[in-house]
Amino acid sequence: MTKTEIIQRNVRFSQWVQSLESLTDEEWLSPVKPGKWSIAEIITHLIYWDRYFLKERYPKIKAGARLPRSIDVHVMNQKASLYAKSGVPKKKIIKEFIETRDLLTKAINARSEEELDATFYDRGHPETLRKCLIKFCEHDRHHKHQIEDFLQKELKVEEMK
Repeated sequence: MTKTEIIQRNVRFSQWVQSLESLTDEEWLSPVKPGKWSIAEIITHLIYWDRYFLKERYPKIKAGARLPRSIDVHVMNQKASLYAKSGVPKKKIIKEFIETRDLLTKAINARSEEELDATFYDRGHPETLRKCLIKFCEHDRHHKHQIEDFLQKELKVEEMK
């Protein structure tokens, strides 16, 4: 995947997240499946991880770099969940997502194709920025599918009423 394609995916995903503003509060705050996060929690999860990547990981990614151990995934996800449940308005969460994703997109754009392919080491494993960014796109796609599946089911329930 080229840098341009990665950027385009980020832009389209941000536009899709913006479209979630039309959801009802019930849709926004209901778990997408029993025991799973709500849409609000999923979007804050993405915000928290984008911010962490931009602040703590991205600046250290250079050819030959050895990145320090990452933070505890469960702790980060719990913080995101608590924030989503704190009463912060949907509009604010969506705005924060778009602003943060825009910063990530600008950071990606600032790197050359060669820099995207430079090998660094994460927990001793060889990695490239391009591979990381492709994984992020897949992660976005996973959560988008979760949300869309939930909303399709909600629509069917509404139609049956």
